[in-house]
Amino acid sequence: MSRGGKGANAWVLGEGRRRGRVTLLNPAPMRDEARDLVALADYLTPNETETERLSGVVVRGAESAAAAARALRSRGAGTVIVTLGAQGALACTADGLVRAPALPVAVVDTTAAGDAFNAGLAVALGEARALPDALRFASATAALACTRRGAQPSLPRRDQVETLLGARGAAEARLNRRRAAP
Repeated sequence: MSRGGKGANAWVLGEGRRRGRVTLLNPAPMRDEARDLVALADYLTPNETETERLSGVVVRGAESAAAAARALRSRGAGTVIVTLGAQGALACTADGLVRAPALPVAVVDTTAAGDAFNAGLAVALGEARALPDALRFASATAALACTRRGAQPSLPRRDQVETLLGARGAAEARLNRRRAAP
């Protein structure tokens, strides 16, 4: 959320809606103003703690995260994506739930993971990727951010995200071939 003063976030989100643009709201750092912005978000991306504060539902895993996300959708949010750290992310849409596992990495520092996730999600949605693919791209971006110290220095380049996704895709394909073998 912007620190641009009360109303700045509402104006930006409202203007995006007025112009027919997709709006994405990451309520971090969580402030009370975020409750009034939920209905302006096409994509709302709170972490577990923010989800609890926004919805009033205690989040202790995927099932309670889904209940909290449904509560936020009932307040007007388009798609609610609850980031669950090492448990990945859970998206609640008008059509149901979409899970995105976290990618296993050697975690050094999680400082910029949320920012990286939102940046990756914005890039993927801007490219009109389907939600499951956008979530994979966002998860890979966040995973790579966790492998380095600091905020800005840990943010990965696009080619690094694509390399991680390519390596993961190749490993999954090998595993699937092994499973399918007689």
